[in-house]
Amino acid sequence: MEGRDNKVKETFVSHSKSDKVKISNEFYRDLFFHFIDGDFVLKEAMPIEANRIIVNILDILRNRQFQYKQDQPSDSLQLDLFKKTYLTDDESYAKIVMKTSDISSSRNIETIKNGLQFLVNFKQEWHTVSFLNPRGEVEKKQFYGGLIIDPTIYKGQVSFFINPYWFKKIVALANYNYVLYSLVYSLKSHKHFLFALWLNTLKENGTKVTLEFMNKTWAINYKDLRSLKKGFLDPIKKVLDKSSSFSFNSSIKGEYLGIIRYELKSIGEAAEEAKSLKSQDDQFKLYKLSYIKKRHKITEDEYNRLEKIFSEDFSAKFLFSSAYQNVVKKYNRQRRKDNNCPLITDIPFGNLLDEIQEEIVTIYKLTKQAEFVPNGFPIFNNPI
Repeated sequence: MEGRDNKVKETFVSHSKSDKVKISNEFYRDLFFHFIDGDFVLKEAMPIEANRIIVNILDILRNRQFQYKQDQPSDSLQLDLFKKTYLTDDESYAKIVMKTSDISSSRNIETIKNGLQFLVNFKQEWHTVSFLNPRGEVEKKQFYGGLIIDPTIYKGQVSFFINPYWFKKIVALANYNYVLYSLVYSLKSHKHFLFALWLNTLKENGTKVTLEFMNKTWAINYKDLRSLKKGFLDPIKKVLDKSSSFSFNSSIKGEYLGIIRYELKSIGEAAEEAKSLKSQDDQFKLYKLSYIKKRHKITEDEYNRLEKIFSEDFSAKFLFSSAYQNVVKKYNRQRRKDNNCPLITDIPFGNLLDEIQEEIVTIYKLTKQAEFVPNGFPIFNNPI
């Protein structure tokens, strides 16, 4: 232990908490998932105390984090400083000090030990850091150990070491997302916490996934989407509605589960209020469809069909709205160039719907869910 202390380059101590922390997408994937047959699959379950230690590490190191362009890492002065500080010596470490109450509010030493021990052993293997030396040559340096090394509990504090491999993953941010600091104390399950982190990666139009994807990714084993929604998703949503800055809705359509995240105006009572406002999706749907119906004189059957698709597929309304806006812009551009071009309101709605559908397919192909479900876009222009 004494020898390791002599190799400490920087010591970081727990301080005032931030509302949210940044988590590198690379760190998130590398620590929590395996990459198997082209899919990210959850590794073994962690004690929730291990998750709290991780979030507190992110919080403690927040002022040390920096962003750089992944395709131009040499442009980052902070990355160069990291190399000089941690990669020039034979051995070098960062030291982290946090309060035991940061891990367990009741200061339960046994659960704290469980969390620390798990992170010592988890991914305890050889890791390689590649970097450019001053001559522009690629060098590789290897480090052995899990996320944390040699933890100590003493006088209400926990301290441990982090090697440069994991330290870089935490502080060097090519791409990252925010996570609410308090979320790890609200959710009592590791899988629930990671699912909440995953929600933060979704675009505004959400995603569509299969039962196989959900079971495989989150290491769960539900027999159908309905039981998965009830047993896995609904408990997470209940906690997020009460204690987070965001929540989500989910819907089942055939073999697919639609998931869409939405922001809450605030936490606690306001979140409950937002939940009881009939739902943000209903508000969106009613406003948009009433506008479309009035502007394009669509029939009651056409209106009901659109309403049914929106109610069955949470992502459909966002795709439709984006596609519609793009089609409107196209007609406006044509009209500015030539006054003889028709207005969008001159086009029969059935024909307009064909154009909107083409735009929906184009937009959908650029989304993340298209990688999993290539033809998962909603179809609006089928005959009624």
